[in-house]
Amino acid sequence: MELSRRKKEIIKQVVGRFINHAEPVSSKSVSESSSLEVSTATIRKEMSELEEMGYLTHPHTSAGRIPTDKGYRFYVDHLIETGTHKQKQGGLPAVNMGLTDDMELETILKKSSEHLARITSYLSMIVAPTVSQSRLRHIELLKLEASNCLMVLITNTGSVYKRHFSVDGSYSNLDLQALANILNMQFKDKPIAQLDSRQLKLPENESHLVLAANKIIGLIKDYAAQSMQYNHIYVHGTSDVLSQPEFIDLKKIRKVLRIIENEYMLMKILLDISTEGDYMVKIGSEVFEQETDELSLIASKYRIHNQSSGAIGVLGPKRMDYCKVINVLNVFRIHLNELFANKS
Repeated sequence: MELSRRKKEIIKQVVGRFINHAEPVSSKSVSESSSLEVSTATIRKEMSELEEMGYLTHPHTSAGRIPTDKGYRFYVDHLIETGTHKQKQGGLPAVNMGLTDDMELETILKKSSEHLARITSYLSMIVAPTVSQSRLRHIELLKLEASNCLMVLITNTGSVYKRHFSVDGSYSNLDLQALANILNMQFKDKPIAQLDSRQLKLPENESHLVLAANKIIGLIKDYAAQSMQYNHIYVHGTSDVLSQPEFIDLKKIRKVLRIIENEYMLMKILLDISTEGDYMVKIGSEVFEQETDELSLIASKYRIHNQSSGAIGVLGPKRMDYCKVINVLNVFRIHLNELFANKS
């Protein structure tokens, strides 16, 4: 059923005022704050009809209304101004995290998560790209004392992996440098999880490097296998979420804490995101089903060199400022994409 312009305006006013004040919204306050030139009695009647339709509800102790999940969903899908999340940045804090493209991936994501939590005042989450998506950018091999050596592996995402190793045979620094050059030439931009010693072609004059080559590829495969067992997630802003007035009740606090402390659950939700748009919004029970219906999630994906992808999200109360968070999240997503595109 198509809602009238008046009903749409009332939903917009109720959601907006409840987001700002966290108190049930009366027909009088809607009348005073909206452009609707109708009586309070008419607005009260419209609000009653919207409640019957499932868009609004009211606490037992109050005559004012608050949005239901259906009301929030209608607000997000139909009442946020078209293009707001892409174009409107006025009034938003500047996204200036002091990041540079020579920083390691972990540093960039950690600082981004901290800054996102500060701007939104909600829980921010950023999941790093999986190792299975990562590609080899560069390998350095260094000879240390005796038979001890060091491998430094850099992926296209900016992750740096260092591993000490030893290998049978007498290898000089020149041998290791030659092997590194061969690996970089033949394996650059290859998915590190798929590297195989059978793919490596050693020149005849470098055939003595085969044992060292097998050792190095084995180290890389071990790294990929271990890292694929988990993704790294950067979470900040727990205290900001719990300071919201919705969570004064101790039972609600415990539920929310149980979720926030379960990084595996948060990671799985973000990694399961599949959206062709700039962002995705899940409201109330859409997020955690049986766990709690008190939270909403706005999430998106960022990309690294159009190959690897990670996820970025903001978790807050259903009463979160959807318009602001969508704007901020989109700015962060674009900023990360551009930053990673500039990384060599």
